[in-house]
Amino acid sequence: MYVCATSSTPIAAALILKGLNPGAALVFLLAGPATNAATITIVKNIFNTRALVIYLSMIASCSLAMGFFVDWLYRFLGIRAQAAVGQASELIPHQIQLAGALVLTGLILYNFLINLKQKPKHARSH
Repeated sequence: MYVCATSSTPIAAALILKGLNPGAALVFLLAGPATNAATITIVKNIFNTRALVIYLSMIASCSLAMGFFVDWLYRFLGIRAQAAVGQASELIPHQIQLAGALVLTGLILYNFLINLKQKPKHARSH
């Protein structure tokens, strides 16, 4: 079933909240956006039917393999997906959240300063 990448994430989260296992949701997230009609048509027209079969079979096999792995990982670690959705901030300690925010702020400021210094150079050359 094709679903655009933008809308597939909230749909998968809602399905997990309703009881779908995380591996099946991952398969939905991986295979849905990769199997749109335009991509399938382009692969068939540019390459050939053999390439299209390989493309679709690799999407299916890799998505299923990753889905099984995610389900195994959730069972191995004893995590319930329904309990974790919407509570990600509680899973990560506050100190790590703060450090991540500070690093992100520093990178944004650094990028801003670099771009600010480079703009006058471009203006002089024109």
